[in-house]
Amino acid sequence: MNTGLSSATNQTLVSLGSAFDWHAYTQKVWPEADTVTLHAKMGEEIKDLQTSSKLRVVVERNFALNSYLHRNFHHWGYLPAAYTEWWYDMLFLYLHLYRLPVPVTYRHALYTSWVGRPKGAAEVAAAEIRQALKRKQLVN
Repeated sequence: MNTGLSSATNQTLVSLGSAFDWHAYTQKVWPEADTVTLHAKMGEEIKDLQTSSKLRVVVERNFALNSYLHRNFHHWGYLPAAYTEWWYDMLFLYLHLYRLPVPVTYRHALYTSWVGRPKGAAEVAAAEIRQALKRKQLVN
């Protein structure tokens, strides 16, 4: 799908989405839950984010939402198309999380791609995302 963003920005989005281990986090939050239940609970969290547009108070929960979204995108085989609900969710979470440190306890093995990104890539991606959002507002 066409995100309407550069390939460098897409890679930066994926890097942040892959840096956090949502599964380890949810196993700690809901230790009694099996894998199917964890997916159901995260699905509910995503629906709540989509209807309320509110971040969670606990930063780890927001990282888990972002990571879980990217897990879904990985299974789809592509990032969401520009201006779809999933696209807005992805950008919303990125803009709120990219400057925060990924919690040490839940760093995924792929965290190295996030910390190893080119210098300034996170800020460049954020600027491009803001421009894409601004363009859409001007069109409507």
